[in-house]
Amino acid sequence: MNTGSDLFDTFLGRFDELVVDAQFLPAWSPDGKSLAFVAGPADDREAWSVDLTTGERTPLVDVAAVRQQIREATGQTPPGRGLPFAHFAFVGPRAIMTQVGADTLTIDLDSLRVTKDSVADPIGEIFGLSARARSTPREYLRTQPLIDPLPAYETVSPDGRFLLSTRDGNIWLRSSYGGRSRHLTHDGTPEHEWRFDMFNPMLAAIGLAVPVTNFAPDGARVAAYKVDNEGVALLPQVHYLERYDEVVLRYHAKAGGILERYTLHILDLYDRPPVTLQLGDTTDTYPVFAGWLPDGSEVLVVRMNRDCRRVDVLAADTRTGAVRELFTEQGDTFVRIHHDVYFGRKLGLWLTPDGQRIIWASSRSGVNQLYLYDLTGALVGQLTDGEGPAIEVKLVRGDTVYYTAHSDVDRPYDVHLHQVSLDGAGAARLTEGAGIHAVNFGPGADVFIDTVSTPDQPPVSVLRDIAGHLVGPLLTADVTRLEALGAVPPQQFTVTAADGQTPLWGVMFFPVGFDPSLRYPVVEYVYGGPQVAIGPHAWGGAFGRAAHAIAQLGYVTVVLDARGTPERSKAFHDVVYRNFATVLADDHAEALRQLASRHPFLGLDGGAGVIGGSWGGYTAFRLLADRPDVYSAAVSYSPGFDPYSSVLYECYLGLPQDNPAAYEAAQPLNLAGAINGALLLACGTTDHATWTDAIKMTEALIRAGKDHEFVVLPAQPHGYDATHDDYFWRKVQGFFATHL
Repeated sequence: MNTGSDLFDTFLGRFDELVVDAQFLPAWSPDGKSLAFVAGPADDREAWSVDLTTGERTPLVDVAAVRQQIREATGQTPPGRGLPFAHFAFVGPRAIMTQVGADTLTIDLDSLRVTKDSVADPIGEIFGLSARARSTPREYLRTQPLIDPLPAYETVSPDGRFLLSTRDGNIWLRSSYGGRSRHLTHDGTPEHEWRFDMFNPMLAAIGLAVPVTNFAPDGARVAAYKVDNEGVALLPQVHYLERYDEVVLRYHAKAGGILERYTLHILDLYDRPPVTLQLGDTTDTYPVFAGWLPDGSEVLVVRMNRDCRRVDVLAADTRTGAVRELFTEQGDTFVRIHHDVYFGRKLGLWLTPDGQRIIWASSRSGVNQLYLYDLTGALVGQLTDGEGPAIEVKLVRGDTVYYTAHSDVDRPYDVHLHQVSLDGAGAARLTEGAGIHAVNFGPGADVFIDTVSTPDQPPVSVLRDIAGHLVGPLLTADVTRLEALGAVPPQQFTVTAADGQTPLWGVMFFPVGFDPSLRYPVVEYVYGGPQVAIGPHAWGGAFGRAAHAIAQLGYVTVVLDARGTPERSKAFHDVVYRNFATVLADDHAEALRQLASRHPFLGLDGGAGVIGGSWGGYTAFRLLADRPDVYSAAVSYSPGFDPYSSVLYECYLGLPQDNPAAYEAAQPLNLAGAINGALLLACGTTDHATWTDAIKMTEALIRAGKDHEFVVLPAQPHGYDATHDDYFWRKVQGFFATHL
């Protein structure tokens, strides 16, 4: 019999195993006439081919024959009864490549002959001298603003001749022909370091960051940053698990403190002198490389002021460095936010393929819309005018822009694909049905895959032509195993904010065996920060899996996006401006009160629990401190408490020198004495950005005479490895079992 703890582990760590075909992984054929994919449970997988014109689906291979060929090629019997792989790629008109165990295999689709990719030159592989070793991107540690260096892979030039990385403050260039590496820059140091990109590769992997190639179209030049960290605050990161304690100092700009200074340069791969872009004094600004013009004559730069209220779009001559201002976006509040610039490169700027026009996202009308500018900086016109915000330009094909938007007024978090001409005509929605539609255009952009889901409806993928007409079905996720466990589908809900008029949306998650005639304690899973909306309005996802898992401990879990979060109107987001804690607790508390009045199975009599990490750690603490009438127990992990501790607060609160009252109102350390419920803090000792905050909070609680728990996770950064994550969640389970 499954216990709550067993089910928790299953939902948190193995949820995807309970749903077959939840992800659609297409392989597009080289001739552009079909796509192929693998479907079915692990033991019975099959591969299918789909004609892109008719939608007809036919078997790609004879499964039994391929299994026999794999057995002969590898000497191993493949597991299960179906294809022993879940995805593959075309490597020729009629050949695919895949991985089975440790073996890389090539399958001829006509003869079904399987070839094992053996290392023909083992010495060359070991020493990096073989052609494959020379041309394969290698891993390195990429430095990032504010956070630890992260693993990344070398960036390959458009012609494949060079691979780019950073090391010891300099940019390095490796030849895919000779295999040797050399400095592209020579004067880099930790204090004055070179970078060629700022986006977070981990966020890019899950779709929250937008990588932009810094290579020129001809592959001969690179747009790069020189970062001056002189005077920027240094935070200690102590490594305790070695024989001798080691202290590493990390640059981390503090609110109101000295900000790192960026300059932009064009580096030449053939040793011609570098070109410095003439941006003037870049103190207290964020100049971000935004892309090359197709002919390489200019690069676009987005420059945001430190207070986030002004953004300039510039064009810079790549031969002389001369800069011309195209247009400026000025706002009464933040125009863009730090997280999009520092981590995501979600600049809201797209260059048309002809290199003659710029599509720009702006909330100047009160709702994010798309606008068209020419390369003189003149506004050509407004492209979109929907009631819901535009999100992202997915494709520009000819004179048509394909973009996603929250266009359903009755379901404001649903995502649909739209089209509009560059002259503003021909606006149309191309997807149908409730839910979040994820789109994947084919290489020729004649068709796209439309995958739609809601929290309670698993993903369904179909093929549509470029006009949005259905070509044919592709794949429907199978939740038989999940249903066999007795899983109860989540439920979306709406409530009214504390202002009595603004609708808020959220999702409730239920335990296996849920009985509406019983009463269940409530645990709210929160983030609450103004950078991202976390309500899981699609199937699964990181927040959805965690909320599912928490519910299996015998709770009803609630996830809510309150006022002050993005993806709604600008006014909805701007509630946080200069006072982001004002409505935070009241909106969340009011939501739980309304839900409890509707649903007798929600037991709030003894108070609700709340859990959140990072900015959610701040929110969880504020809910416990500000609304003890609703919340009685809180878990705050990897918590960002102190608004003075990071530059990330400046977009919302301004500088502390200019708005000290806002910082003091947002400061949770002042509320330690107000805590009457149960509190668990958890933090990793190498999380230099928040470890100090956690220490400050535990000291404030001690001085206030408030009992609390503090879970120390040695050598863990902002996220935890599997061992420490398991330990942390065991502590959470025990904590809520005791206090709810």
